[in-house]
Parts: sequence; structure tokens; C-alpha cells
Amino acid sequence: MSDAPEILDSHVHQWDPRTTPREATLAVKLFGWNPRLLDFVVRLAMPKPLVDFVGRGEYALNAYLPDDLRADLGRQLDRLVGVVHVQAGWKGKRHLDVVGETRWLESIDPGGDTIRGIVGAAHLEAPDLPDVLDEHQRASRRFRGVRDMIAAHPSESIVDWEREPGLLRKAAWRDGYALLGKRGLTFDAWMYHHQLREFAELARSVSETKVVLVHLGTPIALAGPFGGFGETAAERARITDEWKEAVSDFACIPHARFKIGGLLMPIVGFGTEQRKQPMSKQEFVDRVGPLLEWAIESIGIERCMFGSNFPMDKVSIDYPTLVSGLDALLANRTDEDKAKFFADNARDFYGIDD
Repeated sequence: MSDAPEILDSHVHQWDPRTTPREATLAVKLFGWNPRLLDFVVRLAMPKPLVDFVGRGEYALNAYLPDDLRADLGRQLDRLVGVVHVQAGWKGKRHLDVVGETRWLESIDPGGDTIRGIVGAAHLEAPDLPDVLDEHQRASRRFRGVRDMIAAHPSESIVDWEREPGLLRKAAWRDGYALLGKRGLTFDAWMYHHQLREFAELARSVSETKVVLVHLGTPIALAGPFGGFGETAAERARITDEWKEAVSDFACIPHARFKIGGLLMPIVGFGTEQRKQPMSKQEFVDRVGPLLEWAIESIGIERCMFGSNFPMDKVSIDYPTLVSGLDALLANRTDEDKAKFFADNARDFYGIDD
């Protein structure tokens, strides 16, 4: 495997609910000694849309640290040159407390052997945003940018991730988005596909802020029923057409980049999380492959970067199978294209030096 391209995974979440402040920290501390009881309590206490989004609680409730990630790579481990951690639900009483996640990441990987870049949390509309960004940068030289989640949906069956309704439309939030570009920081944009056009207007008007679309816009129920959507083949075809149109429109923004991954979250509708056996390489190529090939061809591989979304996508596929499937999809590409996709484009976007 020595001739296989290096992997700089642009989208990984590291966490430990036992020792750091997360949504599930109290439940994990109280019931973590009994995994079945913990899962029962969490499913009982958490909103159903959130439970459905996660699929299986074990991947969100258990710690996921650099050693866990490296173990997940299995036979692909020798290709790994690092990952970019993306904010993962750190809780705090004050806005400034979100910097605790960056400090924690420094403590679990002080040498940067695995975590090469950090995308932290920040509330873009907050008056103290400059102070929070300052503290992130003081906490780690690996801090590269922000993800402030704006994924929201009018249906009660689909979980909302934005802190308050209509963040994208708030002038203060838009000012904060522009401030990232002035600071030389990036923005990881995560939303559902029906929100892409509205966000694209902002991204076009603020070309100084480097932006990457996460999870290809998360098309809800494109591949199968979820939350009352995508119940028929005709409806799923309509969702697919709408998603492709929205992604194509976003691709017209010259400075936009795209993370290829995240389509195996339960919300997309493949349904693999409901099975005992994860998706095989051939199933990945057959079912997910056409979507990814369309995206890469439409966007251009020079603007696409691999992002595993582990451990969230682990509910559907294991890491070696995911990478092997992508290798198969890119088999006819040049070595230069493969190197760009798996590592070089992420290096360039996040300014990560070897």
C-alpha cells in the first residue's frame, strides 16, 4: 500500500463525554458502567429527532480519541498523515468556554501527531467574537477556523442544530462571518440542502472568507425514508434533483471548497445503521458511488477533499471499507488527482504544512 496516496482526513470529531462537557456527559457518568442501560436512558431522555439522527448511540456516547481513530483505520493506517478536528458539541456557560475544546485537543495530542488542524466553535453573532477567536489562536497554533452550525429544518421530525432560529439572516452573524476572512480564518459550512441557496448569497458576497461545504449539504432522505420524508421513489428523485441543483449553484462560487463525506449519516436515508453488518465496499461503490462521482465531476476534484466524518459515519461503514471504496471510485484518476483529493486540497485550504 506504499504507493497509495496519503490521507489527511479533513473532517473528524474527537470527544470524551466522561471527562469533557458534552450533552451526554451526565448520563455517561451516571450510567456508563452499563452500556445497555445508558443507551436506554439516552433514548428516553433525548429528543427523538436527535436519536434518529445519530442512529446508534454507542458512537456518540463512547470516547473517540486519537488512538481510537488510528485503530479504526486498520490496514489504511500507514497512509494517515493526520486529521482536521471539527467542533463537536463542547458545552459551556459562557461563549468564551467553547475555547476549552481547543485547549483540550492540545492536551490529548500535544505534539500534533494526529490532529493537524482544529476547526473550533464560535458564535459568529456574539459581541465578544473577536475575543473568542483570539483565545482559540492563543490556545493552539493549529487553530484554523470555525464551524457555527446552521443546519435547520421546519419539520419537528428533523433535528435543528442552529442555536437559535434564523442565524443566517442576522446582520451580526453575517458580520462575524466576514470577520473570519479578515482574520485569515476558514468557515466550515454545515446546513441541510434546502438552505444552500440562501447561504450561497452570503458566501458570494464575502469572497475573503474561505468556505468549505460540509457533507455536501446533507440531502435529507435522498437515499431512503427518514423523518417522514423520501417515502416514495418519486419523492426521492425530486430530492435528488433539488440537491444536485443546489450543489451545482454553490459550485459556481469560485472560492468555495467541498468535503466529500458525511452522506452515510442516517438522515440521508441509506438505512445501513439499522443493520448488524456495515456497508460493504461493493455496496458503497454501487449505492453511494454515483452520488460522489457526480459531485466530484460537477465540482472538479481540485476543489474536493476527503472527510470521513468519523465516528458519526461509523454507524454505517468501517474506515478501511470507506477508503477502499473511494480508491475504487478514483481508480482511473491520475496520481496527482488522488493526492489532491485525499490530502493536498485539505492542506491547501487549512494551511497545514508538513
